[in-house]
Amino acid sequence: MNPIVITRSVVVTADCERVWQAITTPEDIAQWFEPIRFDRLAVGEALTFDWGGASEITLVEPLQRFGYRWQIAPPHPEQTLVIFALETVPEGTRITVTEEGFEGLPDEVRQKKLQDNTQGWEHELGELVAYLKGVHNG
Repeated sequence: MNPIVITRSVVVTADCERVWQAITTPEDIAQWFEPIRFDRLAVGEALTFDWGGASEITLVEPLQRFGYRWQIAPPHPEQTLVIFALETVPEGTRITVTEEGFEGLPDEVRQKKLQDNTQGWEHELGELVAYLKGVHNG
């Protein structure tokens, strides 16, 4: 099966440092996404989501890329990989989120999770933009 990847991008009028903080600090993440708990911003660090599922940080490249694997269809053990990539552009920062690995999910949940997360990232990036605008302008 070919890799199945969701890709969404948005440009915000905030610098990379501010966006990095918003996507890698538990207190900030809870303001636009959902509560995610972790002790250290380090590869291999476990992430805890309220809904459960095994998760861990897989990529930390300060001000450039942050990634994690998460178990999106418990009790199925397969995980997808989410990566946030930041790029400085004249308007501020381009945030590109990708999620891949859906092909590892069982047939009976793959399409639903793909649809949910495709819509979900659209929504969550909108929430992130609104959060950054509020913080940025406030």
